[in-house]
Parts: sequence; structure tokens; C-alpha cells
Amino acid sequence: MSIHPGSQRAEAAAPAGVRMPAAGLLANLQEMERTREAYWRRYPATSPTRLRWRAQAVRHAMHVTAGDTVLEIGAGGGLWTRELALALPDSVVTAAVFNEELAAQAEQSGASNVVLVGPGELPAGDFDYVVGTAILSHDRYQEHLDWVRTLLRPGGQLLFFEANYWNPQVFAKAQSVRLARWSRNADCQIALRKAAVGRALERQGFRDSIVVPYDILHARTPSGLVPTVQSAAFVAEHLPGVRELCGQLFISARLPGHAPRRRRPDLTRHAQFRGAVSVVVPCHNEAMNIAGLVDALRESYDAYLKEIVLVDDNSSDDTAARGEALAAADPRVRVVRRGPPAGVGRALRDGYAATTGEYILTMDCDFEMLVPELRDLFDAVAEGCDGAIGSRFSYDSVLLNYPAGKLLGNRAFHALVRLLSRRRVRDVSNNLKLYRGDILRELEIGQDGFAANAETGLAPILAGANIREVPIAWINREAEMGVSSFKVLRVAPGYAIGLARMLLRTRARSRT
Repeated sequence: MSIHPGSQRAEAAAPAGVRMPAAGLLANLQEMERTREAYWRRYPATSPTRLRWRAQAVRHAMHVTAGDTVLEIGAGGGLWTRELALALPDSVVTAAVFNEELAAQAEQSGASNVVLVGPGELPAGDFDYVVGTAILSHDRYQEHLDWVRTLLRPGGQLLFFEANYWNPQVFAKAQSVRLARWSRNADCQIALRKAAVGRALERQGFRDSIVVPYDILHARTPSGLVPTVQSAAFVAEHLPGVRELCGQLFISARLPGHAPRRRRPDLTRHAQFRGAVSVVVPCHNEAMNIAGLVDALRESYDAYLKEIVLVDDNSSDDTAARGEALAAADPRVRVVRRGPPAGVGRALRDGYAATTGEYILTMDCDFEMLVPELRDLFDAVAEGCDGAIGSRFSYDSVLLNYPAGKLLGNRAFHALVRLLSRRRVRDVSNNLKLYRGDILRELEIGQDGFAANAETGLAPILAGANIREVPIAWINREAEMGVSSFKVLRVAPGYAIGLARMLLRTRARSRT
């Protein structure tokens, strides 16, 4: 690999079809890469954790799977590259390095799924994802976004983690050149503002942009406090006012258009699940989501599927009709029609009762994007667990734009669960679970509404089942996916009653 510092000669020497950054942009990228590398190495107590979280965010938020092409911009000495390689073991990570001396360090990483390249070796329109950390926040960032756009395929995504202007420390350095230099910032380095970044993405033709404050973990946090701070981050990063003070911005966007449709990869790898999994999906007015979910499940886990039970929970749209059309095309799809009254708990009871598989995968109808993450649930059960829960609040989970009221209610409920049950649970109430079938078929679900999801999570744990939480991403529903009917104040009594009943039942068992 050969890197030519920001020169017109380097640009002219780029092969046809390669998008070399212009001289000024390349000089910025080199400076940002050197400064960022030094920053990560100055804080060995927190840097590995923060880099791992960001790598997991790439995996979970973008749902990267085998066959996807991932480009890291400004890989430097390979600190984040190694974490990306671990987080994306089935994908090849192309790591673009802009400084020759750092490339030599990156070459020592030894990861088999990493390809190291210079800036003159990046083919146009070749990547599904372009990612970076602390590499975009410089005074040529709009030109940088334009260059990234040329590297992405139609429909491709970018994801960057960059300095947030309104973080107090970042803000102070933005006001004082002397302070910025004392802090060893790059001369070209700036802090980014949400609104300005959003407008820049729009000007460059990107769609579906998400620009939100992210990461309250300070680099100088003592290593022993990192788990506590990370737990607090789930709340702090979603509270109005407080969230604006986070140190970073999570910047994600997608190019319009669609690359040629590739079949989703086959993610089946455990013989014990072949023909043994019943999927239960409660559906209330989910006509727009139902076909996409079924297709995704069949493409990625076809060999596992014994049946897909779609429970039409008194829908007023044509959910049932669309489900019946899918059933006509595949006998493994079955529709259970429910009349009034509707309710998640009622739908789950009827759905579980209709299953015959050795294992039950239960999920919501709008979880199509999470289908690649199901492999983690299957891995956990294959390793000997009785079940696995997709957790929005595990240490490597990604949580963006979660409604503050719903978040506070969720965290309060789980704090109460930990206090009263003495179980170290983080997210038992998400309806993304894979259990042995007998656990759910024999489970007594007392709640008719959303609180049933907490029962299916906590009751098996209280009964002694070995249930593992695995991290997933939760990103606020887009408008075209419908509107959640979850209302905190309306459902809170059901959660309280359900918890009391489960604890009383557990105490009664312990006395017999």
C-alpha cells in the first residue's frame, strides 16, 4: 500500500473508477487520523470499551450480514478496525488508512477479514456501508460527505461518530483556539451541530438521516465506573436537555435507490433447530409489514422453520387477508384469527397454543430489520440456554430515539424487578424471545395487554430457567411502519399487577 500525502499528483495517478479524495480533503483526513489515533491511545482505560461499543453499534444498528461490504474511513493504526473485525466476523472490512506510519501499525492487527488500503485504492460505488469515528468533524466535512457518497452503492449507508458541538468540553474548545491546541486537537478539527449535519446530508442527496447525541462516557472515567456510567447512559441520552450534552453525535444516513437485490444470506448454522422452530407473530393492523417479515425469515432461516403463526389480533386493515395469501403460497404459514377484545397477551396465548415446534421464536411484526440479529438468540440457545431475549438495554445494545416517558417507565419497572426478585435482569419486556417450546406453551399468561411481554420474560427466570439476554438495536419506528399503540400510563397497572402475581407465585413455589 502506498500513500501519497495530499498532492495533485496522487489524485491524477488514481486508476479509472477509483475515487481519490482531493488534495485539501486528503490533508485533513491525514491530520484527523493522526490526532484521533493519539487520542485513543492516551486513554487506555476507556478507549477499548468505547471502540467496542461503536463497533457493536455498526453491527446492530446497520444489521450487517455476510456478503455486505464495509469500508472504514481513517483506520489509522487499526484500533477500531480490530473491534469491527470481531463484531463483523462474517464480513470483510476494508480499512482505508491515510498515514503511512499508521498503516504499518494496522498491518499488525492480524485479523483475517480485514483488507488494508490507501486512499487511492477505493473503487467508486463499491460499498454497502461506510463508517468512521472522529474522522468527519473537520472544516471540509461537506466535501468529505460528497466523497463518501461516491463510494457507496445505491441504497448504501454511512455511520459516523463525531464530536458534538454542545458538549461542554467540546464547546469550550470550539470557542478557544488556544484551548483546542492545548487539548491536541487537529488544526482543521471542528465540532458538528445536529441541524447543520442534517442539512449537509440532505444537500448531498442522503435520505433517512439520523443525527442524535450519543455516548456520555468521558475518556477519563475510571475503568471501575464504566458499567455504571453506561447503564445511566440509556436514560441520560434520551432525556430532553441532558441528551444534548453527550460527547458525540451518532450520524447515520442512506443513499436513495436500490442496489441489485441480493438474497439475504442463509444464517442457519445449528442442526438442532432444523425444522424445529415455530415463529409466533402477534399482528394488529400490520398489513404493511407482514410480507416483508415472512420473506426475511424464510430467506435467512428457512431450514429452521417448522411454522410461522401469524396471530391477527382483531385488525381493522387487511392484515388477515395478506396473511392468508402468504399461507396459500407456503403451508408453513398459518393465520390465527382473533375477534375482539384485542390484546397482546391474548394474542400470545392463542399463538403459543397453536404451535407444535420444539422451539418458539416470538417477535413483533415490525422486526424485519432485526432478522439478522436473531442469529445471536439461536447461538445462545445452542450453547445450552433454555431461552434468549433480545435486549435493548444490554451493554452492547444500541438505543436511539426511544421515547423518554416510555424509557423512564421501562427502567423504573426493571429497577423494581431487580429489587424485589434479586435477579440481574436488564430487559425482560421486549417481545423478541427464543425459548424451548414447552416453556411458553405451559406458561400461565395472566395479563391481556402489553404487560404479557414482561411475564414471558420474567416468569421463566423466576421459575429457574436459564435465560440469557443478548444485545440488539432499537431505533424509533419510521412513519411508514405504522404507529405503536403502547401508552405508558395505560399499561403501567398491568405491569405492576403482573409483577406482583409472578413474585407471589414464586414465593408459593418456594414454600412447597
